[in-house]
Formats: sequence, structure tokens, C-alpha cells
Amino acid sequence: MRSFVVISVVAAAFATANPVAITFINEFGFDDDSLGWVELHAEPLEDAVGMTGWLLMTSTSACTFAYTMPYDGFLVVDSLSLAGGEYGHGTFRLDPAGDSIWVVPDWNHLEYSDEVEFPVLPADWGRAPMPSDHGSASLMNADEGRNQTINWYIDSTPTLGQDNDDYSTVIGTVTWPPNGIWYVDVSVTGPMGSSYSTVGGSGYSYLAIGLSAGRYEVVASASNGEVLVYPESLDLGYNQTLRGIDFGFTVPGMAEGLQPTVPGSAPAASVLHGLPPGAVAYDPSGRRVTNLKSGIYFVRAEPSAASRQPSAVTVRKVILQR
Repeated sequence: MRSFVVISVVAAAFATANPVAITFINEFGFDDDSLGWVELHAEPLEDAVGMTGWLLMTSTSACTFAYTMPYDGFLVVDSLSLAGGEYGHGTFRLDPAGDSIWVVPDWNHLEYSDEVEFPVLPADWGRAPMPSDHGSASLMNADEGRNQTINWYIDSTPTLGQDNDDYSTVIGTVTWPPNGIWYVDVSVTGPMGSSYSTVGGSGYSYLAIGLSAGRYEVVASASNGEVLVYPESLDLGYNQTLRGIDFGFTVPGMAEGLQPTVPGSAPAASVLHGLPPGAVAYDPSGRRVTNLKSGIYFVRAEPSAASRQPSAVTVRKVILQR
């Protein structure tokens, strides 16, 4: 997939975006004959690309293109279509036990060279997991200003000739007090891949996309050098959205930001430096705690004097970092 996601960029520091890394190998998997196939994708290029003379190679095969890739176009390569001479000649074959795929352009397009090896973990640019049975290994290439996510993930429903989908996502908010922080970078990393997102304003959401099912760690790094590490590992399922992984770069007594609402996703705890005013903390056994240290608590927010309705009392799970 070549989805370019832009999330709330408000600081002047984002005026100069990072150079966008272009990738051509977009998805690959195996047919029933086990020879394999690969999908190439031209977007985000602004123009069509003449690929005549380019090579596509694996450890046991090679083909030469006579083709022009249209803007935002897709090309699915396998030995059957090559035998028909539709866009080139040669063979394409993947080793089901593991292989490498190379795109070797002509001398005028060396910046479009691309490679992926599988199965290699941790997954990353050029490092893919083994495609699922009758599924595929799919690419996420997303640029959102400060960070670019290029990650291979497993998809059980191949999307030949169209944008990739069915990746997992982590979403949450980041808050901080006025002054001192311009932006926060959030990274979600694990053996099955990595994803990055930037928040340019307090209370805005981050969105970490293009992940496989697996276990991940989440870290938020502020522009002033402050770092918050989410102390619980996240277990993502296939095509799952996990919400509520929130971070609060706050002074003691400041409240956390609002949580985004994503239908059908799972909630989680929020990371705080201090509790909101009037909040009461309890340990997991239900005992009230007054001498707070770093750890996991259940916090009850008392209703205000103006609103003494029972529905105004809320209990939520927080992770306190002192």
C-alpha cells in the first residue's frame, strides 16, 4: 500500500518534510503451483515510468521488462504472464522456504532500486515475514512529515492490483502542558514490524499503521528530550485497531488528554506523570493508595460540587511514571 497519511502538523518545525523514500515491490505471495508472484506499484510517483530494460530477480529466476508503469499503476508478475510476453520476458520463481526479490532499474533510475528478503525478523524496509498460507506479505509505505513508516506485514487476503489493506493499527492521544514541547514522535516496534507517527499539538491523536499481528512496545519521545515508555507490551491481532494507548507529558496535577473513539477496538491504560486534581487511586487489590509511586493504579475521578450524580463518577486504569 502506498498510503500517505498526514496527521495534525502545526509546528514550524514540520515546514521541511523528510525526503520520501520510494518503493516498487508492494506485495508478494504464492500460487497453488508454489512458483509465486510479486506485485509492483508505481505510486507515489507523479508520472508514468518507462521500465523497459529493468530487471526483476530472485535467487533462482530473472526477467526483463518491456513496459511502462502508469501513474499509480500496479503490475503483477508471475511466470505464466511472462510466458505470454505481456510486459517482458524471462521467469519469476520464489523459493517457498525463503528468498530475496530485487528490482534493478536502468542507469537513469537508480533511485528506484528495491529489494526485500523473507522470512527475516524484525520486519522492516527490505525485511519481510513469511507470507501466510494463500495470503501475502504486504508493504505499508506511509509518510506523515517527520517520520516515514516502511514496513512489511502479513495479509491473509491478497489485494492484487489494488491498495493493500488488513493491517493492524495503534491509536491514542498525546498531551503536554503549554510551552517547552513542539511535537512528540510515537514509535510502535516489535519483531513483526515498526510504525511511527508524529503529534504536532497537545491533545491530538497519533496513528501507527501497517503492523502485523504480534507483540509491540510503544515509546513517545518529545522534542525537549523527554521520553515516556508504555510499560505494558501490546498484543495486536490480525487486522485489529487498538485504541487508548495515551501519553501525558504533564506536571503533577494536570489531567490527561481525551481518548479517541474507534468503534470495535480495545481500550487500554493511559500513561501519566501525576493524577488529576481530586482523583483517588486504588491498587489492583482495591486498597486506596495515598503514597503514590510508579506503577499501575485504578483512579476514581470524584464528581464536582455542581454535579453530584452517580454517573459523574468514573474509574479508569492509569500507569503512573514519577
